[in-house]
Amino acid sequence: MSLVTFDDIKNDPGFRTVNGTLEHQLEDCNSRIMNESITFGDKIIELVKKYGEFYIDRIEHDSGDRLRFYFEPLFNPTKYWSEFDQYAVFIGSIINSDCKYYNGDPSPIESAYLLNDGCYYNQSKKKIADSIEELFDYFMKVEYDYHAPISQKTYDSLKKCGWYEGRKVDISGLIEECEENGITLTDKQKSFFEEFSGISNRSYDGSEPDMFILSEGIFQDIDDFEKKWIYDHYDENAVFVGYCYLEEGTIWLTSDGQMLLTNISGMLNDENWVSPIGRTIMNGFNVLLS
Repeated sequence: MSLVTFDDIKNDPGFRTVNGTLEHQLEDCNSRIMNESITFGDKIIELVKKYGEFYIDRIEHDSGDRLRFYFEPLFNPTKYWSEFDQYAVFIGSIINSDCKYYNGDPSPIESAYLLNDGCYYNQSKKKIADSIEELFDYFMKVEYDYHAPISQKTYDSLKKCGWYEGRKVDISGLIEECEENGITLTDKQKSFFEEFSGISNRSYDGSEPDMFILSEGIFQDIDDFEKKWIYDHYDENAVFVGYCYLEEGTIWLTSDGQMLLTNISGMLNDENWVSPIGRTIMNGFNVLLS
């Protein structure tokens, strides 16, 4: 099977450039190379000159999961690997909707680092490619079917919000409200509201993740542009379900049970800052709360 080339990548509909102009990217790389005293900075500069910084979305063949490969040399800090007695330079990473930011750092499925032998290694220090061409091919073909483990912090946060295992509340009023607005909730949407509607954790000082899932009024205070974007790009039967992050973020749920986060930079965010979060509902909460 032939290699997936950069030409294949940049001509794919899922390809997007990131982090400004090429000139800005090169200036940023040069600054980081000097600040971190990287001995093979010329290799990094050549990579950025040739490819720029970008991401590309793709769908896994077997699982159907959506993946995003970010090519952003030096975006994350350089790490000293004692086994190699040298610094490993971050090159890129691949993520899905289960991935999240933890204390400001992303938690990818797999990352790639460059050593001065010109080869690429993942975060477990396993070689995954001998060249940049092989690295691109690897990340365009590798299959993970990745499901992030649900953290204890997520369960603890949900319980603090008022959730408990087996929770099932009456949502007849909410169903009626939806029908009055021309929306018939699917079974997955009904199950979501039965289990989670009304749970709330307000943290106004930002000391911990906050979230509020509505039990009524889901058609009030909806931004018309946001609604149209979600209807046009995701699902015209999606419903607004709550707020998070000091009400700066809003949470939607599609008819097939996919949680969407808006107005906050998510790992899979689109150009209007809408991001699918979690391959399951609980994984979505794991992204929000852990």
